[in-house]
Amino acid sequence: MFKKKSSSQGASECEKVYGPYPRAIPVPYVNKNHDTPSKETVEKAETMWDIQSTPDYRDVGTPDEWVPRDGRLVRLTGRHPFNVEPPVSIHNKYKFITPSSLHYVRNHGACPNLKWEEHTIQIGGSLVPKPMEFTMDQIAAMEPRELPVTLVCAGNRRKEQNMIRQTIGFNWGPSGVSTNVWKGVLLRDLLLKAGVKDKNFANKHVEFIGVEDLPNKVGPGPFKDEPWGKLVKYGTSIPLGRAMNPAFDVLIAYEANGEVLQPDHGFPVRLIIPGYIGGRMIKWLKHINVIEHETKNHYHYHDNRILPPHITAEESLKGEWWYKPEYIFNELNINSAMSAPDHNETLSIAKNINKEYDVAGYAYTGGGRMITRVEVSTDGGIHWELAEINRKERPNDYGMYWCWIWWTFKLKVADLVGCKEIWCRAWDDANNCQPVNPTWNLMGMGNNQVFRVKVHMDKAANGEHVFRFEHPTQPGQETGGWMTTIAGKPDSAGFGRLLEVQGEAKEEAAPVKSDAKKGDQRLITMEEVNKHNTEEDVWIVVNDKVYDCTEYLELHPGGADSILINAGEDSTEDFVAIHSTKATKMLEKFYIGDLDTGSVKKTEEVVEEGIDEKTGRPLALNPKKKQAFRLQGKTVLSHDSFLLDFALQTPEHVLGLPTGKHMFLSNEVNGETVMRRYTPISSNFDIGQVKFVIKAYRPCERFPKGGKFSQHLDSLKIGDTVDMRGPVGEFEYIANGKYLIDGEEHYSTRFNMIAGGTGITPVMQVAAEILRHPEDTTQISLIFACREENDLLMRSTLDQWSTVFPDKFKVHYILSDRWPQDWKYSTGFVDKSLFEKELYPSGNDVHNLMCGPPIMLDKGCTPNLVALGHKKDKIFAF
Repeated sequence: MFKKKSSSQGASECEKVYGPYPRAIPVPYVNKNHDTPSKETVEKAETMWDIQSTPDYRDVGTPDEWVPRDGRLVRLTGRHPFNVEPPVSIHNKYKFITPSSLHYVRNHGACPNLKWEEHTIQIGGSLVPKPMEFTMDQIAAMEPRELPVTLVCAGNRRKEQNMIRQTIGFNWGPSGVSTNVWKGVLLRDLLLKAGVKDKNFANKHVEFIGVEDLPNKVGPGPFKDEPWGKLVKYGTSIPLGRAMNPAFDVLIAYEANGEVLQPDHGFPVRLIIPGYIGGRMIKWLKHINVIEHETKNHYHYHDNRILPPHITAEESLKGEWWYKPEYIFNELNINSAMSAPDHNETLSIAKNINKEYDVAGYAYTGGGRMITRVEVSTDGGIHWELAEINRKERPNDYGMYWCWIWWTFKLKVADLVGCKEIWCRAWDDANNCQPVNPTWNLMGMGNNQVFRVKVHMDKAANGEHVFRFEHPTQPGQETGGWMTTIAGKPDSAGFGRLLEVQGEAKEEAAPVKSDAKKGDQRLITMEEVNKHNTEEDVWIVVNDKVYDCTEYLELHPGGADSILINAGEDSTEDFVAIHSTKATKMLEKFYIGDLDTGSVKKTEEVVEEGIDEKTGRPLALNPKKKQAFRLQGKTVLSHDSFLLDFALQTPEHVLGLPTGKHMFLSNEVNGETVMRRYTPISSNFDIGQVKFVIKAYRPCERFPKGGKFSQHLDSLKIGDTVDMRGPVGEFEYIANGKYLIDGEEHYSTRFNMIAGGTGITPVMQVAAEILRHPEDTTQISLIFACREENDLLMRSTLDQWSTVFPDKFKVHYILSDRWPQDWKYSTGFVDKSLFEKELYPSGNDVHNLMCGPPIMLDKGCTPNLVALGHKKDKIFAF
């Protein structure tokens, strides 16, 4: 399936010039201690596949477990999908040619497992006279073109932008760039074989489509003749004139550094467009179409754009911003960065004061332009000095340059005394130069301001005085960097002065007083607040302001219990932990006065325990007070889910959570209290313990920081504690089909249950209570929706229930993103036809319980249930 070397005999001309190529054997981390396969195993390996039996521990349990990967690569989006960059020190070691196994990777989903012998490329489209299909052997038999090309992710250095204002992209550091020697056939030659003429290029385009099926997250799109479906391919297009121009070296590549492509780099074949951003270079290439218009592909528009700095995520959805051609990002802009000194590197002052230090880094540009100079400044840009360029690349026959250069600047260590920062910037032959200040954009792309490394004079642990160097950021979730501090923010970045914007945000985050005149405001004692603690009369305190929330109980999205749990109390910590700025603003209309802070008595907190009426056992939960519970067990269930087992106060305690209710979990995360609702999978029948199934939401493109609290829970170690409080919730299952909603009694003989992702836990809790009692004849039909099979939490339990209780419980699964070939259940998204087939028909004795992402419930569930005759008062969302 995978060959080590090309079929050509001896070293190629490129290898003679740029080789010998560095080894491309990945060294995986086999566990969290970063242990690796033995040195002997790695040295004996001839190809990456000789390491396949020891996958990186982070890939185990993911769809990519079969792909050997190097553990040194910094993971930017958690375990999966695979988006990585090498540490800048790796680039500093290898410089011009990057080992293929350490080349940066941008994957949107699972890595396709394709075969050389089976894969083909189809050439078609309305402007192709002779549509053709090429096998890989046929492509490899054509006259080859081999040349070094630097690939750069459009988001290179994005984390610096995220430190200014969060973009919609994840945290690339300065190493989203790499260079390999690519071998393939010119796109021009393939198109000529298919009859495309070498003239009349105006208004014609070449479209490229890969094999991946990726989720559509924006809807049908603007093209009514070609609407986007639930799954979309990754694609792009370039002008036909560029494709046919031999000067531009557009390549259909099947080798890198003398070996077939590695899977993460597009095996068996990919597109290389020298001088363009990496996002246009389609991997796992399948279709090449010559057409009369720019492609209408989803990713061509909803990726790789540099929008104006005032356009926020919300604003971008108005005014067709994603479809305006002037904001597309194709050709690379000029950029540079420093690889030496490295972040937190130290340099002894006494030992080196009379020496020189080699400051080093890379620079690149686009369009085939040549980097003409790199400059370094140690006085904030007042003076610039020339660095020495190591120019390895030979231009092509048309004078085009497609690679980065590496540069060195000999800095006298004595000049670091009093130096606050080292700056570098590059120029190209069009006299493009990096700007001093950043300009923010929504996707965080093309970030290319002057690269700045701060210089600190520190005292090491051994008492030695050293210079310590600090980069602006560190990639991914790695911590550190001067831009992560308030003092490190720029004064502005194109959308206003940052301190003013941040000040406005802080003001918005605080509850706002009413418009009442100052003389009308009243001081309210804490004793008075404590009296208003019933459902008919609810006051709460937030940030020393008193609010009467009685009228809001029925309107609160989180249910009345979430407010009542704090009735008559200071709920500042809880409120701030879970509410947005919008929710904070809503408090204004309920403001009644200020808290008399002098009336607050500091009393020792006494937690009164309740008693379970059925068993006489003490209850662990207290609705008014948070209590810490210790983690006593943790079980990994899948690549991103795990089971947490917490001990209650004693082995005799029961949780005290009625069936259908949930509870608040909270902890301090990065200096702030964060609180989230969770439903345990255990019940009062589990004495002395409470268990939760948790899905960790890793950083992704839409949510670059991931789930703050779920990732915190994932980081817990045995013995760590989490604060818990409850119960809360509007639904409570009693027994034998009887249940309460907002305290009102209901009865049903059948439940339709619909769960999305981790929304399985509350419906599963109700189902478990019904099934554990033989006398309860209530029937259940469950639809469980997830993105992929690994996301189906507790599936073995659900399948067991359907086998053991065939007359009471049935389950059906639906996957939206990817599924195995032998998948026997549904695919896509929940809809009316699925509900009609799998759920009980509407009736007075049928109630629908659902829990999942709001968009799934609001768009996919409720409208389709109503269309099938289910009344809205028979639909309940946890």
